Amino acid sequence: MKPAPKYQAAMVLYHLDEQGIWEHQLFGLLRQHYPARDLSGLREDLVGLSTVGWLTTEALAEHSGQIIRRYRLAVSARPLIEYQLNLNRYLPTDLSTILATGGNS
Repeated sequence: MKPAPKYQAAMVLYHLDEQGIWEHQLFGLLRQHYPARDLSGLREDLVGLSTVGWLTTEALAEHSGQIIRRYRLAVSARPLIEYQLNLNRYLPTDLSTILATGGNS
């Protein structure tokens, strides 16, 4: 099962680090993996992620009467994305040690 497009977008931005990406380029990348109907609300999702502080808007431009944005993952959101990408670091997969000690390791 694929993650929701907005979370996949955040992961792409995580890997781009300081570069960031224009929203139309991000759509192009995600179109390779998601049908268009799944991406219909992505632009609003990106604005919402920016509003809550996950993304920063690095640049604005106008194209055919529409405002387009260049996004970058906010530094404060990096730990959450790292958690999403490497769950084993935070939740060990070998629970036998924890169960053997009653959770008092």
